Amino acid sequence: MAPPEARSQVELLHQISNIVSSNLGLERMLQELIAMAVDVTGCDACLVYLVDHASHEIVLRASQLPHAPEIGKIRMKIGEGITGWVAQHKSVVALAANAAADARFKTFQALPEDTYQAFLSVPLISNGELIGVINVHHKAKHPHTPEETALIGFIGEQLGGAIAKSKLEERTESAARRMEALAGLARTISEEDYLDRILQAIAEMVAETLDSPVCSIMLVDEDRRELVISAARCSSPDYLHKKPLKIEDSLIGRVVREGRVIAIRDVLEEKQYRYPELARRTGLASLLSVPLMTREKAIGTINLYTREVRQFTEDEIGFVKVVAGQAAIAIENARLMSEALEIKRTLEARKLMERAKGILQHKHNLTEEEAYLRLRNESRRLRRSMRDLAEAVILADDLERKKSPNA
Repeated sequence: MAPPEARSQVELLHQISNIVSSNLGLERMLQELIAMAVDVTGCDACLVYLVDHASHEIVLRASQLPHAPEIGKIRMKIGEGITGWVAQHKSVVALAANAAADARFKTFQALPEDTYQAFLSVPLISNGELIGVINVHHKAKHPHTPEETALIGFIGEQLGGAIAKSKLEERTESAARRMEALAGLARTISEEDYLDRILQAIAEMVAETLDSPVCSIMLVDEDRRELVISAARCSSPDYLHKKPLKIEDSLIGRVVREGRVIAIRDVLEEKQYRYPELARRTGLASLLSVPLMTREKAIGTINLYTREVRQFTEDEIGFVKVVAGQAAIAIENARLMSEALEIKRTLEARKLMERAKGILQHKHNLTEEEAYLRLRNESRRLRRSMRDLAEAVILADDLERKKSPNA
């Protein structure tokens, strides 16, 4: 393989620019640039790590070698290993031989590249922001020429810009989907009259928007001091059979007690989580629980699970908080409506009672208290509500009047 200095630098830079400016998806673009890095350096391996800002880690995202089981799984803290050091300091590290002897080196048994002699690690940066790290490995000793280092650096710059652009497009597209979902939620709340339908629609919308296998809405039972599932979208029917959670000694109950969001990276590692066996059986990993707040009081929670262990982004948490606010408004409106209907029924019942008492007083020459006692005693004897008896008295009187127009 001809060394990079023997090839046209202008041609190489032109090829790199063409790849970056193409309409290729991010994964394909990574593979194309990795293939070019392998070609021009004659290296035996090339790996790309990207930054996960939520967890403050760098994650293996692409390689020219078959690493399917490791992609997305191998992680290092910023500053950990040579790759983490490069990410932390945004500086190049070039080791011509015996790379594993470097004090910063960290070995991963799943990566055969860690046994190679030479190691070149270059940060991927866009507008001063760290995007990731690209690593080039040689099995044998290999002095990295300034031209080779500069070329990998240029690939890194172009790759960093392409990744940043791709992530911006993804965030824009994701924001558009979430705004569309919120608009649909607003329509549902304004069109639906039944709270259970509204809550079910909210659970399904959140699960679909954030690709969650389980999304539940739990409401507070004040008398029992428990959280009860009121709506859920779930891939496993077992989840729906969960018993109510005690607010005082459960993980999700803490969301209600403290009135704040709780994000758990792995529920199986959380001692307060009450259903580890269910999580194992149904494949649930991370949990985001957001309180439903009304009048500065938590009346329930929205709970979102993922299948893979992950960190929830600020955008995702913000989205669920907005939805939780809308759900709380819907619940509060439903309760106010229920209270208004109850007051209306009480007033209507009182009017019926007054009219029925008047009829009994007139027909049987009773006092108001005697008429009331007669209705009450009949209610107990027949085991029917006093309202039902009042309506029966009024109906009988109306029928008598129709039969005797001159009465």
